[in-house]
Amino acid sequence: MRSILVVLALTVSAFAAKDYSGYQVLRVTPRTDEHRQWLRDMETSMADELDFWSDIKNIPGSTVDIMVPNRLRSNLLDLFNVKRMQVSTMIEDVGQLIRDQEKERIERQVYTQDLSTFDYTIYHDYDEIQQWVVDIVNEYSTIATHFELPKTSYEGRTISGIKIRGTGGDSGTRKGVYFEGGIHAREWISPATLMYITKLLLEDYMAGDATALRFFDTLDWYIVPSLNADGYTYTRTDDRLWRKTRSNNEGTGSGCMGTDPNRNWPYEWGGQGTSAYPCSILYHGSNALSESEVEAVVDFLRDKKDNGQDFLWFIDWHSYSQLVMSPWSFSAEEPDPYNIDQLQAAGEAMADGIRSYSGTEYTVGPTAKLFDPAAGLSNDWGYAPYNSEKDQGGLGAPYSYVMELRDTGTYGFLLPEDQIEDSGKETVLGVYAMGTYILDQEGL
Repeated sequence: MRSILVVLALTVSAFAAKDYSGYQVLRVTPRTDEHRQWLRDMETSMADELDFWSDIKNIPGSTVDIMVPNRLRSNLLDLFNVKRMQVSTMIEDVGQLIRDQEKERIERQVYTQDLSTFDYTIYHDYDEIQQWVVDIVNEYSTIATHFELPKTSYEGRTISGIKIRGTGGDSGTRKGVYFEGGIHAREWISPATLMYITKLLLEDYMAGDATALRFFDTLDWYIVPSLNADGYTYTRTDDRLWRKTRSNNEGTGSGCMGTDPNRNWPYEWGGQGTSAYPCSILYHGSNALSESEVEAVVDFLRDKKDNGQDFLWFIDWHSYSQLVMSPWSFSAEEPDPYNIDQLQAAGEAMADGIRSYSGTEYTVGPTAKLFDPAAGLSNDWGYAPYNSEKDQGGLGAPYSYVMELRDTGTYGFLLPEDQIEDSGKETVLGVYAMGTYILDQEGL
């Protein structure tokens, strides 16, 4: 099937964007394995008509959120009724919600001059995020340095990050931490929360907080707040709900742009939970590491590894669903990681820390056991043993996760700006709790 994209000018802003007027997000409750398989088949067969906002979970009573155009809504409701599947409306009009949020964003827009005027409670564009990297490194120059990934994005944008190394502790080689945000373009809360976390950790270190001192004086931290530079920019200018990269899928004959960068990592690439159809939001690319953004991370971290730095902790920050997901992702049948108990316990510590702030509940577990398997994911690559062939092995970090931030479905990918601060404050407590558990386990 081929959807007809209607491009209109938004009246509340200067950006000419895909119009989601009349689109709804339906929340469906599959009751049986047959229901879940039927939904999987629908996701595959209608990849360019329906947008599955949430994964199909292997948890009794769990729901699936599906964005549908108005012209398909009646037929889908009839189908769900025939299947006797419960359905509710999560978002009544996606287009109206986007316009309302865009209007509010413009009304409270603050133009950042420097770090002193940076507003952590709004969603910033890509250039502002990159400038924030420069400014925060300048502000904390005694412990922070700027780095750039060795490849630009497909459209030529520089992808910047921050290295943090405390002035105390061992001056030799330390184990590393890698956090990245924004690999999926429409998940705006991911870069915003990661920047907020970074700000709080740095402030706490300078204030002499014992845990922050332990973190930065024991480990080297590498933080990339916004990896999918082109896709994120596209969500600000053309399509608020774009997920993939913006690479040109030449030679496929599809006419569709982009690859899902979190199906493009080299470990067990191309398996279950991905798509070979370029128009699918789960398209895995023509080959592992086809996306320059993913290859840039792999090259950057492999270079550190090749030069003697091992990595202890890896988190890829996403939204939404409030989950802490560990390996394995590519298969539910694969034997558990050797330290599965520690992975679970560290995840539970993260969830406990988050809950302590405002009661927000997170679910913890291996990706493929919470959901269907999905190959080529970042947390599998972060965990998998290092291999001399970069298109086969992983980073070898014993604690590797995909984090799905707020919420559980009221707004989904359209989380309002007024939740950024609470997301940052609760999540940094989770980082403190998980990091403390890991360092205690490792005797560091």
